[in-house]
Amino acid sequence: MTKSEMAFAERKLFVERWVKSPLKVASVTPSGADLCRAMAEGAGAAAGRRVIELGPGTGPITAALLHAGVAPSDLLLLELDDVFAHHLRTRHPGVTVVEGDARRIGRAAAAHGWTGCDAVVSGLPLIAMPLSAQVRIAGGAFEAMGPGGVFVQLTYGPFSPLNPALVRRLGLVGRRFRWIARNLPPASVWVYRRRTAVN
Repeated sequence: MTKSEMAFAERKLFVERWVKSPLKVASVTPSGADLCRAMAEGAGAAAGRRVIELGPGTGPITAALLHAGVAPSDLLLLELDDVFAHHLRTRHPGVTVVEGDARRIGRAAAAHGWTGCDAVVSGLPLIAMPLSAQVRIAGGAFEAMGPGGVFVQLTYGPFSPLNPALVRRLGLVGRRFRWIARNLPPASVWVYRRRTAVN
């Protein structure tokens, strides 16, 4: 299968899953190449970095993380959709794919020996989720990371994708890392750190 045929097949799969479960899939199309590169850069993706990705879908951000130097053995994917999970295992051998809910990230990280990782990258539609879900996902992400860990979140909205009350509650500092106007739809990448890590 050529690269263009593979891209078409992945886009078709993504749209099919979006039609079936529009509330579980963040967008009608996979993230564009510029957005995926920005997510990888925000995570500091490089050889030796251990990264957890939440909601990888068909894996465009996964591919960007691997291209940036993250070893397959240093990447754990947490995907709720069983069809996406199967696709990811086939497309990215050597990467750990866990079929499960991102709200249980802490449990998944501990079960697979991923506590103390360097970054958590999320393509989930957090901004549309209730605060209780944001608390479990973001809180669990920071529990899974080491002291200098970063949480990288994409959003299609103009503001922080994490509720400000949650940012204060977790003691985080967040900033817009990159605005990707050429993505469809346009998107922002936000990076969050523990406040103590930047003082």
